[in-house]
Amino acid sequence: MVSIIIGLWAFNELSFDDFHKNKDRMYRVVQNFEVGNEPIRAATAFKPLGEIAAAEIPEIEQMCRVVIEKNSGLMIDNIVRFDLSYIITDHNFYTFFNFPLKEGDINTAFSGPDNVIITESMAKRYFPDENPIGKNVRFHRYDFTISGIMYDFPKNSHIQADAVFPLFGQFKDTGWDSSFSYDTYFVLSKDANIKAIEKKLVEICLSGVSAFVQSAKVSTDLEPITDVHFSKTSAGFDSAIKGNKDLLKTFISIAAVILIISCINFTNLSISTSFIRGKTIGIKKSVGAGKQLLIKEFYRETATYVIISVVIGVLLALAAFPVFNSYTGSDIGIDFLSPEFYIFIVGLAIFATFMAGTFPAFQMTRFGIVETIKGKFKGKNMSAFQKVLIIIQFTSSISLLIIVMFFAKQINQILSQDLGFDNKNIVYVKGWGGFGPDFKNLRKELMQEPTIIDVAMKQYDIPLNMGNGIGTINEKTGNSFLVDMSQVSPNYFDFFGMEFVEGENPLTLESESAAIYCVINEKAAKLLDLEPPLIDKTFKMIAIGGTLSEHNGQRFIIKGVIRDSYVKSLYQEPDPQIYLRLGRDNDNPIFFKIAGDSQRAISVIEKKWKELLPNVTFEYHFLDATYDAQYTTEINAKNILSFALVITILITVAGLYAMIFYSTQRRIKEIGIRKINGATIPNLLLLLNKDIVVWVILSFVIACPLSYLFIDNWLKNFVIKTPLSIWIFAIAGFMSIAIALLTVCYQTWKSANMNPVDAIKIE
Repeated sequence: MVSIIIGLWAFNELSFDDFHKNKDRMYRVVQNFEVGNEPIRAATAFKPLGEIAAAEIPEIEQMCRVVIEKNSGLMIDNIVRFDLSYIITDHNFYTFFNFPLKEGDINTAFSGPDNVIITESMAKRYFPDENPIGKNVRFHRYDFTISGIMYDFPKNSHIQADAVFPLFGQFKDTGWDSSFSYDTYFVLSKDANIKAIEKKLVEICLSGVSAFVQSAKVSTDLEPITDVHFSKTSAGFDSAIKGNKDLLKTFISIAAVILIISCINFTNLSISTSFIRGKTIGIKKSVGAGKQLLIKEFYRETATYVIISVVIGVLLALAAFPVFNSYTGSDIGIDFLSPEFYIFIVGLAIFATFMAGTFPAFQMTRFGIVETIKGKFKGKNMSAFQKVLIIIQFTSSISLLIIVMFFAKQINQILSQDLGFDNKNIVYVKGWGGFGPDFKNLRKELMQEPTIIDVAMKQYDIPLNMGNGIGTINEKTGNSFLVDMSQVSPNYFDFFGMEFVEGENPLTLESESAAIYCVINEKAAKLLDLEPPLIDKTFKMIAIGGTLSEHNGQRFIIKGVIRDSYVKSLYQEPDPQIYLRLGRDNDNPIFFKIAGDSQRAISVIEKKWKELLPNVTFEYHFLDATYDAQYTTEINAKNILSFALVITILITVAGLYAMIFYSTQRRIKEIGIRKINGATIPNLLLLLNKDIVVWVILSFVIACPLSYLFIDNWLKNFVIKTPLSIWIFAIAGFMSIAIALLTVCYQTWKSANMNPVDAIKIE
């Protein structure tokens, strides 16, 4: 079951984007920037890069740009929907990629400037009883006509959306001052010189971008499209559906460990029960059965067990897939029409058969004929090989136990970490239309509701996402760096509990000069390297492009410094931040601090929303849940590893119990003789159990450095790390010994308490 689930999931992860006919020649542009404070690896670009490259580089056969938008409003039948994602792209999107249409002509359906193509799922959801082709929708204040329906994007595509629009309006008309959000793809000729093209792309980029970007160390990579899913790009500059290669390797390793542990159990039990089958083997040899024939019989027997296990495993996998998919965010299952599935199952069965059956087949066919036929063969005590196998089992179980405990400890540390600002009991909505432009009156009205303590606004996006990047410079060293600029309402710092370490909040001032007053965080102060006190010191803005270009060279006056806070994530150090007075109050996220009955507060907000926007769907989110969602992968990995731990321990314990059972059966007469000679029950329990304790201790000694290396490498992904506490290792060791002793103590106690006369009589 485990091997089937993990195997099919791994195949799906490794098959991302391999369905495009030109996949071997398709590349995505990835640009690397070093701008002083941190390196940025961006899968996005400015709009002109692609078109200039296609015109100047002969090896580029095709070029296509894609902009991904999520949670923008789309008007359908006079109702604005927010729960959709969109692609804005070049007209050759459907000939560049291989995403087939269900309805419409692929050569004409996307040729018009006002055409839009929607997915089959979107058509069923919003046009359940009619044909949507020819229907009108409104997006970014432009009208579009549905001209085709495409099949849903394949689950193993890094591009996902509900609707596909052509480049239009601001997406079409801007140049190097455009938004840095265009995913740029090329199909190259077979003999293309990748390095030369990458060098040329850098030249094109530097020829058009702002002075700030030109001062950065810029390099460009052409990333094969089949590598995009596991690309190591900066999270804020990549909209692709991403996978985690380290997690994939971990799950595959665990599946392999569980399968190998099971095979070890089979091998050990076969050897341990060899004294039961000794006479059978001797009789077969005496009537002419050769060693090769006996070996084949053992393999056939093992294969029978494996085939039965495969059938049961498939049934269990079908039942377990929904749980696994909910944890991994995938949508995999068993396709019984897929030849690849049967190839995988057959390969799995062959591996298990040879892994489990080889050693018993060769070991047990070495028995002597006379010895086995006379019933003198009782099998040997546990061999060194069997003890090594048991130690491998316990090492795997203990390692997994330590890893799961550290996963849980790190995740608890993340979720309870002091972020430097308060994100609890906060609901936010995306301002739209009439909900937001009159922010002061809206805030005043909604705060009359007792459950709404305060209302705040931030321009562009929530704190988790970069609002508007600007550049600035350390005037002592000449080093420039990127700053996240946030334009916020005057009460923003009190609302989020952000602590001032110097100065005060200047955003409450209404004077014209207050427009250049700002608050910075400690990280920005450190990078600016200004002499204290910082209050009334100035620094210069360097525009990267876009709407801020006209303010290039403008100086801001520092009026306050706040403590660094982890407003992005715990994967990275706090960004340098600058906070300015709110520039506009329309289409911004609005935050509501709630006390008491949250549903009552939400219903009040919704009522006001529907009053102002009767044709727009109301959606809200809890800010702490949005932050916690960043660590869904780690939380889900912990849950899956916990399941794997339980399975591993169960298999190990079952194998150990059976082995101890057969081992004590061979020592019944020895136990009886020892009791007659004065051995006590404690003496016998110590005799029978001491080896188990030794095996677990050896396993623990081996497991500790192995699990430490894994955990230490995993924690490198985080800025905030849980300490590698020795007590977790100690608890894991104690639990392992306890589990092992509890597994065998009943059997050994039962054997030790047998009547010695009965024990001696047993043959």
